[in-house]
Amino acid sequence: MKKPEALEVRNLFVKSSTKIILKNISFSLSEGEKLLVVGRSGSGKTTLLRSIVGIARELYNLHVQGAVTVYGEHINDAYKASKYLYYVSQEPWYSISSPYPIMDIMFKNSGVSIDVVEEIARRIGVYNKLFDSAMNLSAGEAQRIALLEALVSNAKIVLIDEITSYLDKESVKNVIDAIKVASECGVTVIVVDHDVFTWRGIIDKVLYIENGVGTLFEDPIQTPVYEDFKKLKEMLRNIDKTGIGENKIFEVNNLWFKYPDSPEYILKNISFTVFSGELVWLRGSSGKGKSTLLKILAGVLKPSKGIVKKYAKGIQLVPENPLHYISNPTAGDEIQWNVEIARIAGLENVLNTPIAFLSSGERRRLAIASAFIKQPKALLIDEPTVGLDPWNAIAILKLLTMLRERGSAIVVASHGAEIEHVATKIIGVCS
Repeated sequence: MKKPEALEVRNLFVKSSTKIILKNISFSLSEGEKLLVVGRSGSGKTTLLRSIVGIARELYNLHVQGAVTVYGEHINDAYKASKYLYYVSQEPWYSISSPYPIMDIMFKNSGVSIDVVEEIARRIGVYNKLFDSAMNLSAGEAQRIALLEALVSNAKIVLIDEITSYLDKESVKNVIDAIKVASECGVTVIVVDHDVFTWRGIIDKVLYIENGVGTLFEDPIQTPVYEDFKKLKEMLRNIDKTGIGENKIFEVNNLWFKYPDSPEYILKNISFTVFSGELVWLRGSSGKGKSTLLKILAGVLKPSKGIVKKYAKGIQLVPENPLHYISNPTAGDEIQWNVEIARIAGLENVLNTPIAFLSSGERRRLAIASAFIKQPKALLIDEPTVGLDPWNAIAILKLLTMLRERGSAIVVASHGAEIEHVATKIIGVCS
């Protein structure tokens, strides 16, 4: 008797009250196979994962048709899905509910050995964070903690949404190595990511989604996303970096910072000056203090030692979680129904959409577009291109360049190598 596939998705059709999101998506995966899902921002990649695990209907009130089976068993609700599947969300801030990561992991996986948890934590580079306060985790560290929970859960199938978004190259390598080991042990993996280069040679199949329709490929470079990346690189070469002003906006001298419950300083002896018309790139590994430095510049946190002088009022901070910036019920309300800015940011088709129903990438673009409309003298922005396809990434970079050319100072914390093409100054952040 033929062994059933680990996962089969047949004729999956998903729609909201206003639009069709997915149309007749079908694919199957054998035990231990790895599938990469790619497509433009808002194409329905995250909705696909949510539909497979059952929460698209139950949490997001979407209309879902089609069949999902795991090892021959029909999955028709989130409870039944939870017996086999583990979903690692794109939004890392939703993944940990306990004060300390180790409590979260052991509570959710009571039968797992602490030795196993620590071994996998070392492999993906978060062992030193297991007993640290969850409040001190960077987005990249929170993502890896969520992946750690998935890998120790004994789930047959793990679905991972944009796991590399907040990670530096070394952390990405560690995560991929852990996923490869899990796959070799029989875990079937679905990964949503825009980075077709990173996963080439790692995955077994690629599902490309465009306008709700899915097409299967064997190699990531066969997909249209690969051509998009090549065009993006060419467009980035033509972005102007001139127009730096003489007015100081920030002056940082001998800055040190540590969190109250941490014995170590996360920022040490940081000094730099930001002028009007500059776009400063804060570059560094995951968890090294880039987001913390932005919060200090914004006045959210105070330095432990050192001086931060601000020469501008009305400083805007767009944090890692764009929901902490957005304050209106719909996309149109948030950007004051500015159709031109909506067009540049790729939001013209979602202006009437409630914030709750926007994709993570759409929320990020919306927050940045909203900040642009305010025309601040200083804009601080955390990971502006996370979760964005090449075209939407360059749209955001164009908005930032337009704002810089008008004299605003912009400070960006990011792992995205594309920021180098628009940055007028690069500051390395390492603890």
